[in-house]
Amino acid sequence: MKNLYLLLTVVLFLSMILIPLTALPDTKKEPPPATSLPDVTLKDDKFLVLMEDTQKVEEIDAREYIFGVLACEMSMKYHEEALKAQAVAAYTFACRRRQERLSNPQQAYDITSSSQLDQGYITRQQANEKWGENAKEYTEKLEKVIDSVDGYIIVYDGQPILAAYHAISGGKTEAAENVWGTAFPYLQPVESIGDMLSPGYLSEVKVTAEEFKTAMQPLGVELEGDPAGWVGEPERSQSGTVLKIKIGGKEFTGKDIRQAFSLRSANFDLAYSEGGFAFTVRGYGHGVGMSQYGANYMAQQGSTFLEILSWYYPGCQLINQKQKQ
Repeated sequence: MKNLYLLLTVVLFLSMILIPLTALPDTKKEPPPATSLPDVTLKDDKFLVLMEDTQKVEEIDAREYIFGVLACEMSMKYHEEALKAQAVAAYTFACRRRQERLSNPQQAYDITSSSQLDQGYITRQQANEKWGENAKEYTEKLEKVIDSVDGYIIVYDGQPILAAYHAISGGKTEAAENVWGTAFPYLQPVESIGDMLSPGYLSEVKVTAEEFKTAMQPLGVELEGDPAGWVGEPERSQSGTVLKIKIGGKEFTGKDIRQAFSLRSANFDLAYSEGGFAFTVRGYGHGVGMSQYGANYMAQQGSTFLEILSWYYPGCQLINQKQKQ
């Protein structure tokens, strides 16, 4: 296994040197203008946020909310164009959630501050504590980023899209239907080669046969006999996500196994040897929509936030509502 990782490290290092710019996504064309505007009122652009820690609903100004989302979800060391792309995606995601709330009067909030349910959010005080001595520099950088994309939103058929995003893909993003069971025309696989150069691209989880057996018990599987025969060959999507895998004769999704073993993604290999199981995991997150690391890689190669968003959300339009109104 050590030799395998050494070989992969050498290949990735050479890739950083040898991959020509022409191998990057061709995103030099800006998307066509939208034919209609989303149903969003800018006069009172706020979000009702259910705070995960207090379980209270707070009304937060849109700009302040986006600041808190990026402070929570994104590295401030990333390129400004990648941060701009994230700001627009986060705003669009929240606008879509707000529209869902407006169509359902019984719902008391637009969105939660949970990164597991929606997207993470922290206050400025929490951001300052997180950034420490870099707080002033990062605050100024983030405010500049938010100013530059103020009013931008991603739409499909004139409505805010489900602007999903994740930390690192497995080299190609995933189709929404393979993760959530619902297809979206703009959440389809696209190449994201920069992710393979991330230090966090590969991770490994090792467990003993007994630990493996214990972890599978809550899923209703009692494993007996030779551990070498417990696991079948997985069925994968074109992006590498495990769609189905049989363990102990019972079928599970990659998501099931990811949760059971706290894996970074459902794109994994599983092997048994010397009395234990080893998961080799690619990427971090569900893999749908924009890859944050991939966006940063594209930005470093000269792509603008418009080009990044056009690549990861194909077929959508990017519009500035404030220029339209």
